[in-house]
Amino acid sequence: IPMQSLTSQEVWELCDQRPGWAALTTLDQDGFPHTVAIGYFRLGHVLYCGCRAGTRKCRNLQANPKVTLMLESGKGAEQLRGVMFQGQGRVIEDPAQLLEIKQRLAEQRGEAAPTQVASGIAYLEIRPLRIRSWKR
Repeated sequence: IPMQSLTSQEVWELCDQRPGWAALTTLDQDGFPHTVAIGYFRLGHVLYCGCRAGTRKCRNLQANPKVTLMLESGKGAEQLRGVMFQGQGRVIEDPAQLLEIKQRLAEQRGEAAPTQVASGIAYLEIRPLRIRSWKR
């Protein structure tokens, strides 16, 4: 069965279904890819990943903003679907910006707005420049 691309609507629906952990790839200072499993959410067409501030992925992104986030779902080859977002990333550590993002996410989910953020956290913001997708 040949692979096909997802429609734009299917890409964002897959994102919203949150099929599992995402694979986040940044580039180490020596140029090697650094890939980790990470949670994610989206606000519009911008993706966010929460993590501890100062981690390797944060340092990598601060040195080189090129980033890839990959999601996949499906049990077995017949149901395989996935999407790869390639784009520019940035690390957000400013408490006011973190709180604003958390409040927007709470509003989107219909939850009470948070009034504070935990110390020592960061959001990785990913603005896709290319979106590659596949399905059977």
